[in-house]
Amino acid sequence: MWLTLSFALLCVVGFVILVMKRGHVQAWTDIFVFSILSVLAIIGSSLELLRIVNSYTLKLGRKKLFPPGSGPRKHRRIVVFDGICVLCNRFGAFVHGRLLDPSAVDWVPFQDKENEHVDVDAVVKEFDINPAHLQDRICVVSGKKMYWGADAVIEICQWCKWPYPLAALGLLVPHAFRDSLYCTVAQERYKWFGTQPLDQNFAKYLCPYFYINKKAFEKKEKGKMDKLKGKEADKNLYPSKK
Repeated sequence: MWLTLSFALLCVVGFVILVMKRGHVQAWTDIFVFSILSVLAIIGSSLELLRIVNSYTLKLGRKKLFPPGSGPRKHRRIVVFDGICVLCNRFGAFVHGRLLDPSAVDWVPFQDKENEHVDVDAVVKEFDINPAHLQDRICVVSGKKMYWGADAVIEICQWCKWPYPLAALGLLVPHAFRDSLYCTVAQERYKWFGTQPLDQNFAKYLCPYFYINKKAFEKKEKGKMDKLKGKEADKNLYPSKK
């Protein structure tokens, strides 16, 4: 009894503080969004638990991606995301490890204009994309179709191991509602989850060129350091006369 009353009082005090800081309308909006995100987190955890159980016991779902995308590309799959957004990078890294065929999907930050695998400017031109929209929503190209926001997330889930394709049930939710929820999170993503340097985006580490270039860069830097050390040693051995 006392525990329930204490919890209720704590909630009331927390709400009053939230109203004082954010305003009445925004406070209710924050509570609503937090509730929805909590539900989504529970659903996501349940799906991950089902995936683990299924991988060892039931073996349900597809084993291969269809249409195939590996080898000579028959069906392109491109995810254009925000490379400095922590949430976007965490989501991408999480999903990449659960794809049916990781090699069939290209991940590219919309800020990366020199990507070795995807020409972002060409994609923007092909689909007549307003570059400003890439700031607000994740963009997915699947074959000749393009998806935005919540629909893009649902499409990505269709490329994953079971039970993540069940995310298609989200299409039963009215588009206006799921898109507004997505946009609410997207607008606050920097404030809630933070940012990171572009050169630390997760997609960079998926590219074999990164490790080849990194090795060459490290070798070049090592050569510079050795040369500097040699010069310093020469100065110590043969100090200049004044």
